[in-house]
Amino acid sequence: MRRDHREQLTAFNLVSGILGMVLIATPWAFEIGDSAAGWSAVFSGALIMRLGFSAAVHFRVWKVRAAAAVGAWLLSAPWLLHWESLSRLTWAHVIVGLVVVGLAAAGLRIGTTDQTSLDLGRDGGARLC
Repeated sequence: MRRDHREQLTAFNLVSGILGMVLIATPWAFEIGDSAAGWSAVFSGALIMRLGFSAAVHFRVWKVRAAAAVGAWLLSAPWLLHWESLSRLTWAHVIVGLVVVGLAAAGLRIGTTDQTSLDLGRDGGARLC
């Protein structure tokens, strides 16, 4: 893997880990009581934090895919668990979910680019193997 790609992946994963820490703090910052919304923020934030910091230290594709899955959960949780009326916590889930999914998609794109080789076909154009 090229050095600049590795640095980008590390930065993406560190940002994801920091977003996980922010999400963990949101129930207390927004003074949300003991509710499904608060627990979703804490557990999802802990997962994102753990996966982000772990992938920053030792990149593995499965870690980034798992972070993307947690990000997708964050995007859908307010409506699946019917607490979309908690607007600040809903926005925190949606914004963190969007950023985590976007960072995971970019990380997967960069992380798998170096593993994919180009092969020149008979027509002279490059195609992925």
